[in-house]
Amino acid sequence: MDMIEAMKVVVAVAKNNSFSAASREVRLSAASVSRIVADLELDLGVRLFNRTTRRIKLTDAGMEFVRKSISLLDELEMMRNAVRERHETPRGHLHVSCVTAFGNECLAPAIPEFVKRFPQLNVSIDLGNRLVDLIGEHFDVAIRVGPLNDTSLIAQRVSTQRIVFVATPQFCTRYGFPKTLDEIRACPSVTQVSGEWGRVHSFSHQGNVIDFEVPQHITMTSARAVRNACLMGAGYSLLNDFMVAQDITDNRLVQLLPDYEPVEQPIFAFYAHKPHIPRKIRVFVDYLAEVFRGKAPETP
Repeated sequence: MDMIEAMKVVVAVAKNNSFSAASREVRLSAASVSRIVADLELDLGVRLFNRTTRRIKLTDAGMEFVRKSISLLDELEMMRNAVRERHETPRGHLHVSCVTAFGNECLAPAIPEFVKRFPQLNVSIDLGNRLVDLIGEHFDVAIRVGPLNDTSLIAQRVSTQRIVFVATPQFCTRYGFPKTLDEIRACPSVTQVSGEWGRVHSFSHQGNVIDFEVPQHITMTSARAVRNACLMGAGYSLLNDFMVAQDITDNRLVQLLPDYEPVEQPIFAFYAHKPHIPRKIRVFVDYLAEVFRGKAPETP
């Protein structure tokens, strides 16, 4: 007996409350459907349906069999789709939400190579620091700093960020090189504040973690705007290390308080928790890990 076929037949009969209607759904003759049900009942040693001349009704054993059959058939279908998709080229539309600074400085330069690898994918990136409704707003992936307390989402770490003190050499000539947080707090600053983000940053110093409450001399919601103002000498800034690495190398900016080690903040890619994750999401998250953490990607 083909048990998978038998499960499909019984589920169809239960759904349609009719052998003839079930036969049309599974594309078998009514006689074949009746025979499959009878053979299955004989094999199980229980009656699945009570039959009268006017109606059929599931028995208790029949209800349990149908419930478990639906679950097993769904799992088989998901397994088949997952195996099939793994060897297919990702295609369609990938909609990504990403925090602004990481999106501008890191993600945007990496996207052309991703699209080159997977040319049948269209990618749209929405930059912003607000928390998005991943499912309600139809995003495939959201890239955020730090964990989210949402058990319906899968989080995969793809990178980290470190917030460092920087200023121009001209600023240092005028104000010197502060050696403590109290000293730098007395200097003019231009910093990024977006909602609650940016108001406090944590640093490790001599074995202790210290929370630094950022002075509100000049604040902006855009990290790029803060960097530009800092380069103009408006004050010292607290910026992501990936934003200012080249500026420090080229001596446009100087890192201040190097003895205060920034506490690393993880950057995660979030996506919906599903029994079957679309391949376009898997290859994208693997690509992020490859580019930003040096991990090997999934083979296209």
